[in-house]
Amino acid sequence: MNKPLLIAALVFAATLIAGCTLKSDAQYSADQSRRANERAAESMKLSTQQTARGTALTTATLTAAIAGKTLVNRYDKAPPGLQGPYVVQRHFAPDGQFILVEAPTHYVRPPNIEDRWRVDGDQLCIKGPPNPHRWECYRMARAADGALQWYVDDATSPANKLLTIVTREIFDGPPKK
Repeated sequence: MNKPLLIAALVFAATLIAGCTLKSDAQYSADQSRRANERAAESMKLSTQQTARGTALTTATLTAAIAGKTLVNRYDKAPPGLQGPYVVQRHFAPDGQFILVEAPTHYVRPPNIEDRWRVDGDQLCIKGPPNPHRWECYRMARAADGALQWYVDDATSPANKLLTIVTREIFDGPPKK
């Protein structure tokens, strides 16, 4: 056996003996994403336990609560890589178009006609940022103070049934610049 093959075989054998497996970049990335989602779900569990659930919105009350409106969330801390306060505006156009505006952001994404929202049963479903490739659905509730509470509605998610967003600022019309 030549020397380079012997070295490669020994490295592979040592990896197997140590109980490690070689992962592709895609596998590693998927594992990292899964772990991040699990950590986020743990934080969301705490929020869900500490927040009284409001009155569930039905198809009619959910549609009335968001159609033609912009829901705004303000955060003191921006996501990693961004500075200062962070503002997210989600606009639910009456025709079903979904527009997301984030400030500040590295990349200003123009509205995309393919970004959509719909009410399906008693769920708000969005196909657009942050996931333009599949519909993400939420159960919504109205808190006693008028805030809208967003609950993940995805049995495959570690955050299923957990409170993910509370929106207190809601106005008629498109996002403000």
